[in-house]
Amino acid sequence: VVGDSKQMPPSNFFNTSADMDDDSEDESITDFESILDLCSTSFPQRRLKWHYRSRYEQLISFSNKNFYDNDLITFPSAKGDARGVGVDYYYVDGTFDRQSKTNLKEAERVVELVFENIEQYPTRSLGVVAFSVAQQTLIEKLIAKRRQNDPSKEPFFKSDRAEPFFVKNLETVQGDERDVILFSVRYGPDARGNVAMNFGPLNQDGGRRRLHVAISRSRKSM
Repeated sequence: VVGDSKQMPPSNFFNTSADMDDDSEDESITDFESILDLCSTSFPQRRLKWHYRSRYEQLISFSNKNFYDNDLITFPSAKGDARGVGVDYYYVDGTFDRQSKTNLKEAERVVELVFENIEQYPTRSLGVVAFSVAQQTLIEKLIAKRRQNDPSKEPFFKSDRAEPFFVKNLETVQGDERDVILFSVRYGPDARGNVAMNFGPLNQDGGRRRLHVAISRSRKSM
């Protein structure tokens, strides 16, 4: 039986997500016991140590330290840190809207980065991971509007590509990988400047595994 217990087990997310608020503290996403959990009580365990996905060690170093006890065998790249390689951080002076549960400025910046990446790295596959369904939906709408206004990049969005473009959320991205992942955190100060210490599924049981899944999807750049 092969799998990764540090990633997400089966959950009731799709049974609850239609009715629940992304940031609700009353509703909870339940992770069910997986076949890995059951087998681990009876079978001896061996860890598969090679990490194949990340072409730059920076992309896996956080997960290696915090989830795998620095036990993964990684392969350092000969290329040093640069824009478009490893992890890049973009600060957005956005506002978290508590009513819509979205951050419009951040979503707009993500869309800009999508088209900048298509322009600069047309051969790289690309995906967007949002912290929530609401932010995912907003990003999808803004991308659709941009595509209508600027159809020149339409070949990149064809569904028959080997690795088609996607916009997903924390619960639906497990198993995917792309050359470049754009990660939309969404949370931040609200209109009054307050930052709530509630980060949706990340605050709940299993939040660590959801974070781990989300930040380990890229091969070249995040």
